[in-house]
Order: sequence, then C-alpha cells, then structure tokens
Amino acid sequence: MTETLVRKGVRRFCAAGIAAAVAGTVMLTAAGTAAAVEKNLTYKGGFPIIGDQQVAVVVKAEIPATAQAGTPISVPFTLDVDSGQAAGDGLRLVGAKKLSGTISSKVNVALGEQKVAIPIELPIPDTEVPAEGSLKFTASGKVDFTIPAGTPAGEATSSVDAAATSHIITDSSLGEFDVQLTLDPPDQDAVLGKTTVS
Repeated sequence: MTETLVRKGVRRFCAAGIAAAVAGTVMLTAAGTAAAVEKNLTYKGGFPIIGDQQVAVVVKAEIPATAQAGTPISVPFTLDVDSGQAAGDGLRLVGAKKLSGTISSKVNVALGEQKVAIPIELPIPDTEVPAEGSLKFTASGKVDFTIPAGTPAGEATSSVDAAATSHIITDSSLGEFDVQLTLDPPDQDAVLGKTTVS
C-alpha cells in the first residue's frame, strides 16, 4: 500500500487515488467461495522531520474464487501498517497522542486485454500513539465493486496498486496531513489472487 506529511490545507498527493468504491454491496458468499490471502509489502516515504523511511504493510483480503459479470461483490480488506520507530518518534516529538484517518489505494484487476482499477478507501480508527517504539495501525473495510456486464469469461488477476495515500488526523500541532506511499522496491509481487469470471 513515498510517504510525505503535509499540513492541513495543502493539496493531497495523488499516489493512490483510493476514493469510495462504487456499486452495491453484496456479501462475498454471493460470489462463491473465497481464498484468504496475506501479502507482505514494503513502501518508502519521505517524512518532513525524519526523512525517508520504509513502511511495512501486510495486506489481507479474501479474493473470490468465482464471480459473475454484472453482479456486485464485496471483498473484506485489511491493511496492517508498521510505519517504524522514526515515525513514532516524529509524532511523539510534536506531542501527538492519537491518530485516525483513512487509507486510499486501488486494486488492479486484469482479465485478458481488459484492465480495471478499483478504488478503495479504508478507515483508520482512533489509534493511540505509543509512548515508545514503532507507530502501528490497522485500516479495515470492504472493497465493493462490480465486474462490468459483458466482460468475457476468463481468469481475472487482482493485484495491489503500487501507490497509496493515507490521510492522517492527529491531536497535535500537525493537525491533518497526508501520507504518500510507493512500493519500494517497485518490483515486489503485489498479486493478491485470481478469480474465474463467468
């Protein structure tokens, strides 16, 4: 799921473009069985006080084994984020005690020559900044989408986009800021799974 802190009012970086997903919500069971996947990825970002840092993200999702074109489905999705010791030190330095916000990114689905980018936005619940150690938080939700009607049958491959943006809200002098993430190294295996479309 680069990472840059920007003060409130400054435009967001467009690293991942995860907006609210469209299409109706249907429980995953409506699309058939699902395969649970856990993908470990690393991102890199430049923080204003601490400079460039690596951020570890564990992506957890339940990719449907089958799906029908034109039928909306809902995929449970979780991001466990470890921003590292330096990120924790930076927030503690400005007196931050808690944070919340959202993480935005995309899931890219490829089926033959067709490619679709599905926007997602996951909430970051109120999270305490630890008194010491690494800054960690979890964003969870569902990715709702519909494979367009008329899509030819075949095997669709879902993968995590190379960029993501977090909007962070703190109780410190930083206020609200954006965090831009880019896969580092960029050639990591970001495939989540395959779905047979009928």
